[in-house]
Amino acid sequence: CVVVLAVYLGVDELRKQRIAQEVAPYNGIFADCITIDGISISGMTPEEALQALTDNMKRRLDSWSLNVNYRGHTFVQLNYPVLGITASEQQLYDYLNEAWALTHTGDLFARKKALDERAEHPYEAYTTTSDISETYLENYLNTIADLMRQMPSDAAILEFQPDNLNEPFLFQSEQYGVMLNVEEARSEILARAAEGKSGDYELTVELIRPAVTREDLQKQVKLLTVAQTSISKRSDEDRNNNIRVAFSKINGTKLNPGEEFSFNRIVGPRDYKNGFFDAKEYAYGDLVTGIGGGVCQASTTMYQAALMANLTITDRTAHSDPVDYTAKGLDATVYYSRDRKIDLKFKNSLSGPIYISAHVIQDGSNSKNLISSIRIYGPEFAEDVVYRLRSEIVETLLPDPNPVYRLDKDKKHVTYTDEVEQYKKPREGYVVKSYLQKFVGSNLVDEKLIETDTYKAKAAEYWKGIVQR
Repeated sequence: CVVVLAVYLGVDELRKQRIAQEVAPYNGIFADCITIDGISISGMTPEEALQALTDNMKRRLDSWSLNVNYRGHTFVQLNYPVLGITASEQQLYDYLNEAWALTHTGDLFARKKALDERAEHPYEAYTTTSDISETYLENYLNTIADLMRQMPSDAAILEFQPDNLNEPFLFQSEQYGVMLNVEEARSEILARAAEGKSGDYELTVELIRPAVTREDLQKQVKLLTVAQTSISKRSDEDRNNNIRVAFSKINGTKLNPGEEFSFNRIVGPRDYKNGFFDAKEYAYGDLVTGIGGGVCQASTTMYQAALMANLTITDRTAHSDPVDYTAKGLDATVYYSRDRKIDLKFKNSLSGPIYISAHVIQDGSNSKNLISSIRIYGPEFAEDVVYRLRSEIVETLLPDPNPVYRLDKDKKHVTYTDEVEQYKKPREGYVVKSYLQKFVGSNLVDEKLIETDTYKAKAAEYWKGIVQR
């Protein structure tokens, strides 16, 4: 028995020695078939394995980067750590300790068994990383959005230039604003990060439309109408200048919605101090010389322009007799003295301001002829709408057959009581209706009565002498 025991102990010792020889090479290194994060650490010392896994972790975290650009400028370079993705070295320690304990725990036989098991059951482990922090990304994008944001600026009318008939308005053009679509950028960058797709990402912006564009303003200052009356060749320069003076005070007028235009208020008194001249004018049917003669042609042209701009006439008086520069029923007389005032007034009943340009211009067909011309600009009418004026004589009034006699006290025309000389021929009178017509294109769609004016008939007038023969 002693011999058998000795033999058994000898074999066991040999077996231990053999196992010890097989295990010994792995005493200071990791066993075969051990990988962490896809990196084989078999044959590595713990220090080597830690370094290899740390380097791999860094490569993983640095494997993706994205330049966030806009028009050649890079705002930020994003990577996983910037977006909050990290891996803890403590995880590496835990997995390394676990992997080491697999083949370095227990006696020789347990270690040998663990080594053999690795061939059949390799050890694979993966450390985890934190998720992308959308808050981090959103904060970056919001900061970029603040830098990129540009508020829009509205178009504006800088100046009304009434003497520039081709381009009467000077505009400041609108500027569109820009705004980063943070939600869109966030979604696309997260998708790139998930795919690990590195490179450049160009931010896109949304345009912010201004509240008012130049096109909007141009619709608000359309040429609504041009009213013109021909100036007679018999009109002398002083009379023409009186029209010019009146127009110079009207020219450039802006009238806001609801505001009322008063010819007398704007033009002022017709006197030398206010720039007016002596010229021929009609007073109670007689042609006389007065300061401001010709101003009624300015008011008549203004009246017609206001009508064709579809404004609301609030005060208008016709002449007592027809005038030669416009059709009957389309005139407007004005007067300004201390004890007597006749005004032309109208109200801006449109949706926006109106602008008035007033000039004495040359007739395009004959430069020797002059025209009294007024333009009104304002909110455009509906498409193809235009307003025109029409007047018609609805009744002709016959003059009184009995003449009127005036005593020639100054004996300029006749002297004796049995002498007479015709001073004025009899003149017919008229009842005239005037209408505002509305056209769409070439089609008349509406016509409304404006006024019914009566120009009284006049009997013949004679001078009669005052001296008995």
